[in-house]
Amino acid sequence: MTARDFPPEFLFGAATSAHQVEGRNDNCDWWAWEQRGGSKDPSGDACDHYRQYPEDIALLRDLGLNSYRFSVEWARIEPREGQFDPLALSHYRDMVERCRELGVEPIVTLHHFTLPSWLSQRGGVLAPDSAQLFARYCRKVAETLKGRATWVLTINEPMILVLMGYVQGAWPPGKRPAAEAVRAARRLAAWHREAFAAIRQADPDMRLGIAKHWIDFRPLDAGDRLHRLGSRLQHHLFNRWYLDQVKSHCDFIGINYYARQYTTGLLRQVPLAAQGAPHTEMGWSIVPEGLRLALVEAASYGLPLIVTENGIACQDDLQRLRYITSHLAAVRQAMAAGADVRGYQYWSLLDNFEWAEGYRPEFGLIAVDRQTQSRTVRESARRYGEIAKTGLLPEAAD
Repeated sequence: MTARDFPPEFLFGAATSAHQVEGRNDNCDWWAWEQRGGSKDPSGDACDHYRQYPEDIALLRDLGLNSYRFSVEWARIEPREGQFDPLALSHYRDMVERCRELGVEPIVTLHHFTLPSWLSQRGGVLAPDSAQLFARYCRKVAETLKGRATWVLTINEPMILVLMGYVQGAWPPGKRPAAEAVRAARRLAAWHREAFAAIRQADPDMRLGIAKHWIDFRPLDAGDRLHRLGSRLQHHLFNRWYLDQVKSHCDFIGINYYARQYTTGLLRQVPLAAQGAPHTEMGWSIVPEGLRLALVEAASYGLPLIVTENGIACQDDLQRLRYITSHLAAVRQAMAAGADVRGYQYWSLLDNFEWAEGYRPEFGLIAVDRQTQSRTVRESARRYGEIAKTGLLPEAAD
């Protein structure tokens, strides 16, 4: 019998987020941001996943995948402060139950970048009571999903939210003074800690974690002292600082990995595409080794790990397949080095709304015709499904 590269219980899956796929999520800060020209395309109907989720989850299962990471939408669940919509809560409970019926493990994210309009108008993350409000919402969701959802992520990529929304200003609320970015980072750490306690009370059996974006920072010139200092500083601020604040309030850690960045100063990086390095349509470098290094270092926290996002925007589906297999090989290498990795979630299940970039980037295992909402399964998805079913990587992945 051929030895498996991954154990039978390994969580092979794909990921989405509510605002990016559901459609007509018009009661959140991002919808308002889009109407003001904050994205190259408005999200509109997105992938109509709010209605088509039963068929989409069945497509995922039919590929051979055994897990699905998706988010629930705070703006739908609590459309007005303190008023929870029972139909929205029932909808997300039904999504989880649909997964269970099909033998798919749900991995639920409670916050994936969007805020209810009422909270945004009160100051968003920086509202004085935002951590308590988030915890109250999380408790309500946990009560609804009690006994149904095991793996739960409180927040997706908190430092990306800080970087894009408070430093670069490409996302809501827009660029702010540096002091507000620092406050936002600290507040988002409090969000997780408060939510952890609230969910524990509602359902002690839920396994709680954070989806942490991890960038592999390297000095552009290893002989340049400033480049080296920049690499260490940015690694600490972006990769380690947040995890250090919440590590005692986690049952596992999710790692979102996409790229390596080369530093040229304390807070500067060089554009990868300009260096002629292999990169995706997003301009992100393609360095599978960075995922191995991220997982090995994250293992030092002594917690189980799940790759909660990893994916490529491209037109060449063969390139997508090579990307998946090479990064899965990096996961296997990290496991061989002792990292307790429990799963891999490709980003994304569907071509979707990619925030400020609109609909141009195509990350999906499944293509979506935005006019007809018809789905087309890509060959890379079928090949990824074969890896999931057999637990075996093709030899070329090494």
